[in-house]
Amino acid sequence: MVEAVHRRHDVRAEEDVGALRRAVASMAGRVPGLRLGEPELAATELATNLLRHTTGGGYVLCREADGGIELVAVDHGPGMRPGGVPPWAIARGGDAPLPRSGGGGGLGVGLAGVRRLSSVFDCYASPHGSVVLARVGSAVPPADASWRWGGVNVPRGGTGESGDAWAVSPGPRLGALVVDGLGHGPAAAEAARAAVTEFGRGYLTDIEAFVRRANEAMRGTRGGVLGVCLIEQGRDELTFAGVGNITGRVIVGGVSERLLGRGGTLGTQAYLPSAHPTTHRWVPGAALVLASDGITSRWDPLAYPNLLRRHPTVVAATLERDHGRGTDDATVLVVQDTRAQDKAGGIDRER
Repeated sequence: MVEAVHRRHDVRAEEDVGALRRAVASMAGRVPGLRLGEPELAATELATNLLRHTTGGGYVLCREADGGIELVAVDHGPGMRPGGVPPWAIARGGDAPLPRSGGGGGLGVGLAGVRRLSSVFDCYASPHGSVVLARVGSAVPPADASWRWGGVNVPRGGTGESGDAWAVSPGPRLGALVVDGLGHGPAAAEAARAAVTEFGRGYLTDIEAFVRRANEAMRGTRGGVLGVCLIEQGRDELTFAGVGNITGRVIVGGVSERLLGRGGTLGTQAYLPSAHPTTHRWVPGAALVLASDGITSRWDPLAYPNLLRRHPTVVAATLERDHGRGTDDATVLVVQDTRAQDKAGGIDRER
């Protein structure tokens, strides 16, 4: 499963709300089966909340996803408390009903209305700011309910093609890939697509063999770097291989272990850089995070109380907000093992 690139729309003034609404309407027009006006309504309310409940506004990430439109509203604080984010989404956790947003300026449905419109809804708030996820439209039933995954892929400048890509191959043996084509723009995107296409040719069973195939697939492009994981639930084991500066972390039982790739690039040299796969412990409830070098290396999900209880896309958007370089394409992929999911998490409907 390969996910589309997010488009970033800054929301700093009232006219930005209208610009976002028009952009979402155009995107929704390409997705069959959506109820007329619902994605635009959700986008308007999310953007209005950014103006109403923050000091400097924020931005909304949007993309086509699972036969619908995914919207992720992000701010840098002090966030939407009080006024919209439910208490269970606050960093300290705890369940409570979702309040209706107060004040004027929106279309009157508030976050409670956005929640009703959404096939997937979740949010997280801390002193650093808030992230609200709303996916409007049909949600694809999960192929395997023991996994949940999501991510963000934001091109440099928020528009255009991204040289990053991510993909997930679900199953008892789950494969996860983040690839970064060298540089930016269409040529970098072509390199990333070559690796993703090779990843999609079948279930991932041998990491070293995949790296060799990806290297061959990326010849004729400008090349790139990648990080790939194979997670086997039956063996409680994760295997990671990375070539270049893709970073990752495995979070097991409140302990975060770093994943670091070897130096080199794929598709650019006569010889194949050694991937040197490493093996790591994996258990029910564990999480994997992979990030491109558009994210600084100091990120750690455990620095955010209860963040890993939230939807993977919320986790990814939170990390991209606080650690994105802003000068490069930026991608974060999150995979969660839900076999021991904490039912007090508060996520509504989810993949």
